[in-house]
Amino acid sequence: MPRERSLLERFRSPEIDSERTIHVDTKRLADSVLDNLRRLLNSHQGNVPIRSDYGIPPIVDVLHNFPDAIGGMRKAIKTAIEVYEPRLRRVSVRHVENPDDPLALNFEISAELVTEEDKASVQISTRIDGSGHVRVKG
Repeated sequence: MPRERSLLERFRSPEIDSERTIHVDTKRLADSVLDNLRRLLNSHQGNVPIRSDYGIPPIVDVLHNFPDAIGGMRKAIKTAIEVYEPRLRRVSVRHVENPDDPLALNFEISAELVTEEDKASVQISTRIDGSGHVRVKG
């Protein structure tokens, strides 16, 4: 059964849940996944000493190959999620053009939350601005 809170969340807040249950709180699980994706996608590969592949490439490393960079960034996001967020499966990432925001890369992520109970799908939108900051909304 998937954990509703990540390991880091449990370290930060080790309070004992007073309401133990065998059922997964899907909302809590989805919120935890979103928090983890915010950290993951705002980390640049090579900046985490223990895992050099954690995160996504810095946007400045990708921009010199624009517009081919879009496919590379899409693949990097998908790979990072598949490797570092085991509570999601069937991950799909697609580029979304936004003519009103030409200086940002926008991606839509679709995936299933891993639960033993019902299937729960998630839709996540991301926006990578010119400085490389990634906004993640679910």
